[in-house]
Amino acid sequence: MSKRMLVLMCSIFLVVPLLFMGCGSGSDGATGAPGANGANGANGQDLTAVPNPESCAVCHNGSAERDGAAHQAAYDELYQDNVLRVTNLGYAFNGTDNTDVVTFNMTKAGANFDCRDADSLGIYFTSYNGTNFVAPGRLSLKATSLSYDAGTNLCTSTKASSDNVSLLTKNGIIVLYGRDETIGTIPGSRVAQNKYPFAALLKTGTVDYVSAANNAGCEKCHIVPFLKHGYIYGQVGHDAATDFYTCKACHLDDGEGGHQFWQELVDDPVMATRDFNGTLTAADITKQGTTYAYKTRLMNDVHMSHAMEFEYPQSMANCATCHAGKLDVILADANFTAETCKSCHAVTGSAQAEKPQPSLATIWADKGVASFHSIGSTCNASGCHVAGSGSGAKVFSAIHTGYDKKIYADAVGTKYSDIFKVTIDTASFDNNLLTFSFQATKTGGPAGLAVTDIAPTVLVGLYGYDTKDFLFGPHERSIDTNRDLEYVVGATHPRYTTVSAAGGSWTVTANLSTWADNIVAGTVKRVEIAVLPTLKNADNVVVALNAPSRTFNLGTKTFTDSFYAPIVKVPTGCYNCHDALATTFHSADRGGNIVVCRLCHIVKAGGSHLEMQSRSIDSYVHAIHSFQAFDIGDINFADPVESMFYDLKVESHFPTFDITNCQSCHNAGKYNVPDQSKSLPGVLSASDPQPAGFIRNIFGVPSYVVGPATRACGACHRAHEIKEDNAGGLIAFNSHTRTNGYLLENADILTVINQVMANFYDEVVLPTP
Repeated sequence: MSKRMLVLMCSIFLVVPLLFMGCGSGSDGATGAPGANGANGANGQDLTAVPNPESCAVCHNGSAERDGAAHQAAYDELYQDNVLRVTNLGYAFNGTDNTDVVTFNMTKAGANFDCRDADSLGIYFTSYNGTNFVAPGRLSLKATSLSYDAGTNLCTSTKASSDNVSLLTKNGIIVLYGRDETIGTIPGSRVAQNKYPFAALLKTGTVDYVSAANNAGCEKCHIVPFLKHGYIYGQVGHDAATDFYTCKACHLDDGEGGHQFWQELVDDPVMATRDFNGTLTAADITKQGTTYAYKTRLMNDVHMSHAMEFEYPQSMANCATCHAGKLDVILADANFTAETCKSCHAVTGSAQAEKPQPSLATIWADKGVASFHSIGSTCNASGCHVAGSGSGAKVFSAIHTGYDKKIYADAVGTKYSDIFKVTIDTASFDNNLLTFSFQATKTGGPAGLAVTDIAPTVLVGLYGYDTKDFLFGPHERSIDTNRDLEYVVGATHPRYTTVSAAGGSWTVTANLSTWADNIVAGTVKRVEIAVLPTLKNADNVVVALNAPSRTFNLGTKTFTDSFYAPIVKVPTGCYNCHDALATTFHSADRGGNIVVCRLCHIVKAGGSHLEMQSRSIDSYVHAIHSFQAFDIGDINFADPVESMFYDLKVESHFPTFDITNCQSCHNAGKYNVPDQSKSLPGVLSASDPQPAGFIRNIFGVPSYVVGPATRACGACHRAHEIKEDNAGGLIAFNSHTRTNGYLLENADILTVINQVMANFYDEVVLPTP
């Protein structure tokens, strides 16, 4: 219950008894003398006051307090490559005392370094049998006490041999890795945040292992260089031939896996809750050792973690993300085994699972073959799933193409967005009519699809003042039941007319008469014209195309494409993790352009699924990548499964191992406190209702209108307090932003926009629709 409601109830309870005390049958008494004048009351809030502009930049300038650049600078101190280096890694067997002797040098920023000063250092030997890394593995070669010779800068580890046989007579690898200047461990993870990781590798005997995956695939979404657990190099010395060698110190191909929890999440979530809470039964433990038993090979641990628990933002069928150039290797018939299938798929599956890959039982039932398939079989052992067998059964490469068919047209990595391109070519504006033309072209690609198959939707957003934000968004319904300025070409819309549509070219007119006063006044000077090109493949699935947009100046009647500098880097930012925007969280025709996202994600609306956030893309994306959960008010925390999945969600971490890595998404210099003259105020949604089974400390928070820094930068800070259910922290943050800006409860957003922008612009404020 909010404090305001408490005050109101107290007032009622105080007044009502007094009313009843006046009831009775006696006569009225004489009128008393007038009382003395009471003291003046406190000044009330001036509801017509103009909001004060935010003053965040006064302190958050990187000197007095951290700003975006300071966040990035702090992050850049982490995971520094090649500062701490290991050289001259060597091994010798001392037959006199039967010891394994490992020697090496270390330098830090070019200066000699005493290896004993490193925060963590491990030395291991792992056997190789010509195909796999197997037991005896993870043989520690690190002595209890290392010796160091300052004169030669030589570090020596001498340890008793496990079998009195030189490792040089065996096929295997000696790996050395560690870290220095550790900052801490990311909560709820095994990720050690540190400044200086290091690694070295030495082969013994013959080792010709080549990974079927690429370290470069991990670096698309994770740290560059990729560091498992924050410090174990996925590649040593920038040599692709060493990809994932260091991982083999632990991830043996014949070791017993210990993360059955991943499979439980998709196959038996109720059992997973007991595992999550440490209350496994004897029957559960037996099931872990039978149904969910697996080997520690990298395929299993990586596939299971990404398919079943981690917030992986792609389809697991998009094998090319990690296996680019090696699809023929991983999709060979020999890999069509139950182990491979179980690494991504649940066996029977569960409707309660939050990341439900199609279960094997469901797949078999759909194919009508469940009666003779056994989960324990090798799928090609009987010769069925082998080319030329005549059985009619598909081979592995026919079942899995290895690429996401929403994104790619073929196995060599040709994206649909490279085959089909839509361009906005012309625009004119006269008598409040905006007419524009656009066309589609095709280069190569599948013969069955043509530019004429594209069904476009057009949107026109009206920018406010000279800002990057839309005063009137096309997705709104402020006039009638139609979207204000969003139009499926060829449909009926009161503000749109299709002038022509033929051969992959279209011309459309949008009537902006509703906003004529704003255009005349100058509160609307520019519009963004956008096209969503919807194209379906042979499977009737919308494929990923880029949605083009252009900025058009209504005054000069010209395109001003360079007016707004890009804030986010899509190809080298978003695509690192998502590969194509919107394929997993929207429709695939919304790709390639964050400006198009902003046409719907406008500042004038609250966060909808995200409480206490704005629908504006900066707030929305920051909260999502901080792993704030959607719709907490709809979660039944009395249900152990729903409660567990909520905990797993909010305990997730940004894949570069810190959300302060602003440049993983943003262009350089585009992540500081927003310029208030170039960004509009925004609406934050109210808090969700109290969910079932969880008495939250945070509740009763109203919707607020706030400034751009509170909306955008504040999204990460609010998400943190919301995830922790820290009412005190949230109140303190809101108080800080109110004191140094404005936090207006349930205010009219258009009124606040005009009031704030009057500080920066001389345009006449006119009534808005």
